[in-house]
Amino acid sequence: MKAFIRNLDKYFGTFFLASLILLVIAQIVMRVVFLAPLKGAEELVRYFLICVVFFGAPYAAREGGHIRMEELQMWFPFWLRYPIRLLAFLSAAVVFGIVAYGSVLTLMQNLANRTATLSIPFPIFIFPTLLGFILLTVAYTRMFIRFLKHPDVPWSKNKP
Repeated sequence: MKAFIRNLDKYFGTFFLASLILLVIAQIVMRVVFLAPLKGAEELVRYFLICVVFFGAPYAAREGGHIRMEELQMWFPFWLRYPIRLLAFLSAAVVFGIVAYGSVLTLMQNLANRTATLSIPFPIFIFPTLLGFILLTVAYTRMFIRFLKHPDVPWSKNKP
């Protein structure tokens, strides 16, 4: 059960990706075959794309799918690799935390606003962004703490 809850972002991201693909296909069929495009499909696709990105990003971070520039790190001397990785995890947690805070402020300032075509309330529209940045902050904070406890400095075989 714990693994299921931990991977909810993966499942939501997958759901929204499938929804996005199906909506685009439906829009193409409706526009080309029936000459009657779906009203608001572009706005809904935009929302699904936001959901895919911001639900998928924490999962990618946890699974090591983000760019780490390991080839560049290999060029540094062994003694410098630990502080670089430490700084990378810490700075990612701090930056994503700042952006999450900014997302909260944006949400609070636009509580009464709605989207143009479908009139989706702005809080619903920005919620995946806010949740994604909060989950990214949590993921990188956990990685930072885990790295402090068990530093897995890569390429230790190259140690001079």
